[in-house]
Formats: sequence, C-alpha cells, structure tokens
Amino acid sequence: MAFVVIGGAILKYSVRLPIGPFFAVTGWMLALMAVVFAGNGVAALQEAGVFDATFVRFISLPVLGIHPTVQGLVTQACVLALVLGVVLWGRMRMARVAAQ
Repeated sequence: MAFVVIGGAILKYSVRLPIGPFFAVTGWMLALMAVVFAGNGVAALQEAGVFDATFVRFISLPVLGIHPTVQGLVTQACVLALVLGVVLWGRMRMARVAAQ
C-alpha cells in the first residue's frame, strides 16, 4: 500500500526520490517477504496434512513466518541462502565491471 502511495506521489507531484535507494529498500523488503511466505506456506501445508511436521525447540514468530518445525526452518534457510547468494553474485559482478 505504501508503494502505491509513493508511486502516486511521484507521478502526480513529480517528487524526486533517489531511485537507487528506493529500489534497494523495496528489493530487501521483497526478499524478507519471500522468507516469510516460505515459512508460512510450509506451515499451512503441514496444517493441511500435506507435509509431516517435525517439531524442534525453537522460537515461534508466525508474523515472520518462523514456525518451530525442521521443514519450515530448512525451507526458510534455503530461501535466505538463495537471496544472499544472488546479492553476493551481483556485488561480485559489479566489482568486476568496475575493475575493467
């Protein structure tokens, strides 16, 4: 919702936002949402009986998609590793381009 308001303000009032930092923040928010959605998705499938649930001693923060099951935590760790891998790959690529 906030992005719609900001986008509308940019179009209507020609507000000048630093576009690089804007997309950096929205990119990180999307990455966080991917981790949250993965955890909540696995939890929903476990509640529906599609996946087994192996519970572990861990915190439970459903708002952040963190549920104390091995399957959910492993899925979130994989998504987080993928996100961090893409970020590191992009930084290395930019460093190579800058070095040329």
